[in-house]
Amino acid sequence: MTSKLIAEIRDSAGYLILNAPDRRNALSYDMWAGIPPIIEGFAQEPKVRVVVLTGQGTSAFSAGADISEFDRNRATGESGQSYERVTEAAFDSLKRCPKPVIGAVRGICFGGGFALALACDLRLASDDARFCIPAGKLGIGYGQSLTEALVQRLGPGTAADILLTAQIYSASEALARGIVQRVTSPDRFDALLEDYIAMLSENAPLSLAAAKVAIRASVDDDDAARGEAERAAAACMRSEDYKEGRKAFAAKRKPQFQGR
Repeated sequence: MTSKLIAEIRDSAGYLILNAPDRRNALSYDMWAGIPPIIEGFAQEPKVRVVVLTGQGTSAFSAGADISEFDRNRATGESGQSYERVTEAAFDSLKRCPKPVIGAVRGICFGGGFALALACDLRLASDDARFCIPAGKLGIGYGQSLTEALVQRLGPGTAADILLTAQIYSASEALARGIVQRVTSPDRFDALLEDYIAMLSENAPLSLAAAKVAIRASVDDDDAARGEAERAAAACMRSEDYKEGRKAFAAKRKPQFQGR
């Protein structure tokens, strides 16, 4: 495991921290490769109810892929395809994690960092956050899978504006375009994140997992995922948590869900 990724559990949240502050948390090859096993570990840990992806420090979520590695890792078509497979696995691990994943964005969120944030279920931002995909200013072709993810999340108009202009969006502009769900001041950001962690942690884990797969099936237009979503919803109705939810509602108390 690279030291440029920190994985830790704080109460009910598993934190994955991009830890390269001297390079504004730019994502090196070993960081991309290290993301899936950490996410899988959080997925398997019962006490983790929510996953938080963030950058070390307050100046950057991530400046994107580490361009200094491109001569070595993306110099040819073959090496470029290999690199893309590793990044795709990182995005996929976030999307398929059965637990809610929050992208906690402070400072700059550019390029591959932007794409990584979009792979999260929810994105919270401090009002000094900045968003950009500068591929057009670097001569980089944005691949089909990443472009498709942009279109699915944000719609073709916003995807076109992001990719064709390569402009930088403020946090308020990102909120207006649906890139993030909430924005707050830097001094309130930790409190907002803690509020979201608490809200999600109190909900039934099986229900959240079922919602995630149903959303993915709807976005991807995937028949296999639709079947998975139906099975997940049916499992909720058979669960102990569903019984607990009904009992708690009748007793006018908070439910104590166990994820089974």
